[in-house]
Amino acid sequence: MTEIQTGDVTRYCKPSNLENGIPKSSAFERRSNENYLSVYLLDFFGKITELENIREVKAYMEQKRFTCKPNGSFAIINIQQSKEYIFEEISSEIFYREKNLPHCGIFHEDDDLLIAKLLTECVQNNYPVINLIEKGSMNQV
Repeated sequence: MTEIQTGDVTRYCKPSNLENGIPKSSAFERRSNENYLSVYLLDFFGKITELENIREVKAYMEQKRFTCKPNGSFAIINIQQSKEYIFEEISSEIFYREKNLPHCGIFHEDDDLLIAKLLTECVQNNYPVINLIEKGSMNQV
């Protein structure tokens, strides 16, 4: 798997992983049967704005039959900043690797709860799904 060194990724956070619309650390915990955390590479779509790239991720996920709940959100994390922050905090490394672009994974060998907490602290922006849905319909803008 090819490692991704720079750029931004997004993680869909389901409503139960949000507190007042803000992602909790549980949003960044790996599933028990997986060795990586699923994220999407925003830069893959090449749109001008972050918002346009988020809309592309949402559309991509929905094409794959994933339902983004209106009360969910998309959290943005910068790859380089998060790698540096986690290394500074706990002298540990995380790796962003391609899975099937735009899908990629965050890999690490450390305590998942600790890494999840640190990733939460790295969230640079948050887009509620409801703001990505055209008013008056459930269609994407």
